[in-house]
Amino acid sequence: MKRIIILFLFSLLFAIVKTNNFEEESVNVDELLQEDFDEEDIIIYKNFVNIQRNIIFNGEEQLDVYYNKNDTITKKPVVIFIYGGSWVTGNKIKYTKFGVLLEQHGYVGVIPNYTLFPEGTVEDMVDDVYKAIQWTYQNIEKYGGDPSQIILSAHSAGAHISALTIVKSTLHQINNGMPLESLPYIKKVVLMSGPYILNEELIIHTFGRNVGNFFKNLFKRGESFSKGKADPKQVSLLPKFLLKYYKDDKISPIAILRKLKSNSITNHFNVGSFTFFYTSLDESVPESSSKNLIKEITRTSKNTICNYVYLEGLEHATIIYGIRDNDTEFENIYLNLLEN
Repeated sequence: MKRIIILFLFSLLFAIVKTNNFEEESVNVDELLQEDFDEEDIIIYKNFVNIQRNIIFNGEEQLDVYYNKNDTITKKPVVIFIYGGSWVTGNKIKYTKFGVLLEQHGYVGVIPNYTLFPEGTVEDMVDDVYKAIQWTYQNIEKYGGDPSQIILSAHSAGAHISALTIVKSTLHQINNGMPLESLPYIKKVVLMSGPYILNEELIIHTFGRNVGNFFKNLFKRGESFSKGKADPKQVSLLPKFLLKYYKDDKISPIAILRKLKSNSITNHFNVGSFTFFYTSLDESVPESSSKNLIKEITRTSKNTICNYVYLEGLEHATIIYGIRDNDTEFENIYLNLLEN
């Protein structure tokens, strides 16, 4: 029965790809990109004082640093935030309020852009996150940040790329033709609602449970699973991404770790502690994704600290949208994840 469901869902994905290949020809990319930015985000981004914008860190990729320009002497904890967007959308400007929130609560915030599909591959995304962490460690003191107190925080696809980057660098695996060196020490890693393996369970969870909603969103283009706004790029490109990387063990931190012997990682991934966050109404990623990664981390690295935070009544991106809506309840939930 499961095989039949998977075949049906992949037929659906092929149909969506074919449909959107036709429709994409009439899309004005510049207009779409402009519409992707909320006007409030743009205003805050342009006018916020405590920010250094568009710092080059890996080829043409850029990052922003949110910091107290009046006090760069006192060394503060640092938060690198890797946003989600189904591997196909996202821009640091959309997460300006995350940077502002971090700076106003005594952190130095770092928000990098990273390569998106189909312009780049998952290995390109890993390379960008890897270089963003290295850049932060090497440069953050000049902005008042403490390189010994770096927190890596990520959501959804960003959580997947972040976890994959940590695992591949720990194992010195080849990425884009070069072996990754070990990352500098990261005090804490906060992974929110990440899909750490692209398998049957993820496909069924994401599409099988929501076929009706998916068709409605596809053709109405006016609603999404969690916020009431469909992103045309996600509707068009996510199926292509899943078709390309479905069951690809090389991009799954769970699958990579499953091949290792128990207790074979002796440095705790050079991470002080992991916090995994999941919510009860997440219809994008199954809970097993986080739990299975925790299982493999603790199996391969004895005594590595993995905390699990589960909240009832929230959807996949409730915290993200809550912060973007200036909701103090969700701001505090996020800050507590960083602090506890």
